[in-house]
Amino acid sequence: MLMLLDLIAVAAAIAYATDQRWQVLESLAFVGILGTGGLYRSRITLSALLVLPRLVGFSMIATLALVIIFDAATPLQRALAEGVAVAAMLFIIRIFYFGVLRARRRRMTTRTRTAIIGGGKVAFKLLQSAGEQRDLGLDVMVVVDDNPFPEILDSGVDVDSTRRPIREIVEEHGIETVIVAYSRTADSHFVSPLRECDDLECEIFVVPRLFEFVHASSDMDRIHTIPLIHVRRLAQRTWYWHAKRAFDLAIAAFAIVLVAPVLVATALAVFLTDPKSPIIFRQERIGRNGRPFDLFKFRSMRPVPATASDVDWAPDRASRLGPVGKFIRKTSIDELPQLWNVARGDMSIVGPRPERPHFVAQFQGSVPSYRDRHRLNVGLTGWAAINGLRGDTSIDDRAVYDNYYIANWSAWLDIKIIILTFGALLRGTGS
Repeated sequence: MLMLLDLIAVAAAIAYATDQRWQVLESLAFVGILGTGGLYRSRITLSALLVLPRLVGFSMIATLALVIIFDAATPLQRALAEGVAVAAMLFIIRIFYFGVLRARRRRMTTRTRTAIIGGGKVAFKLLQSAGEQRDLGLDVMVVVDDNPFPEILDSGVDVDSTRRPIREIVEEHGIETVIVAYSRTADSHFVSPLRECDDLECEIFVVPRLFEFVHASSDMDRIHTIPLIHVRRLAQRTWYWHAKRAFDLAIAAFAIVLVAPVLVATALAVFLTDPKSPIIFRQERIGRNGRPFDLFKFRSMRPVPATASDVDWAPDRASRLGPVGKFIRKTSIDELPQLWNVARGDMSIVGPRPERPHFVAQFQGSVPSYRDRHRLNVGLTGWAAINGLRGDTSIDDRAVYDNYYIANWSAWLDIKIIILTFGALLRGTGS
């Protein structure tokens, strides 16, 4: 609703100040830029003053961007004045909109179903504040902790101390907001269980450690005086994630056409090294959500039985690699057939590198958060790969880098990884 109000207001301002030819497109672009600044995400504490700095900043960015694109002749002084005027108008909209929403929350009998993870003093203060401040719109359904404070036990709120998966608790209670407070349980214990909730329709907030010492920024939320960090959810929940699949298809199709001569020449060279062996090497790998698929590569080594290649982590390359194999591996030309995997949807251009089922089963049992890296499609190249984590390198570090990529995904991060990958190829540092 707030986005629609902003869209109407911005469209009216543009119609008043400029030529109406691009009014709709400019209005959509303006609101889209505001959206990238998190100005339309759901909030617990509704305060127009809290979002004012971010609102002004992104309004100025949007105004200058539209001036550069649609009306470059506009004087800078006038553009800045228009940006300030639009920001003031949107601020007034938020004063009234947030006021109405707070009043509605106070009257509502059914509010946002909330779970608090943790049972200490901070958790109790959050529970107490949620009950006293009805304009927060929170209805705490359950506190999850295996050793909660007596005050929480006496509050009448359901306490789950069974150590069940958080996803199961969220689904059972129909939770819409999860707040992670302090607990006697180590923080690392909650990372993977919370990641399992990525595709659920709930928002996750985390109380930062040493929050009394932490500066509460405008992109944080708060309950009483306790700051909350809004956890960015799995990228696939966002509308712009679908652009990644379109990007993958476009790049894969273009690249296949562009490197067709290289593909043909490589296929011929591989065939001539051993006419009785297959040109394309197929091997089962594990993709998104643990789904197996056949990965394609140019054969670069002398074939061995699948029972050996599927479980041999560091094969004896010296005795199996010929001159052609060494060259296509060093230049990563052997990876080019995976463009077909991308086109089929098995892989993405950028993502965690896929591994063989035998080793996935091993690593999931011994490496923390390794299973979490399968939340997204695997890729031709990735954040771990361009940071040197390929071949015989630390699996723990790979998992950390892959999960960092997933948590911080953006279109720019993909572009950055692709640029760095080209740099590695030009330096000849392929596997």
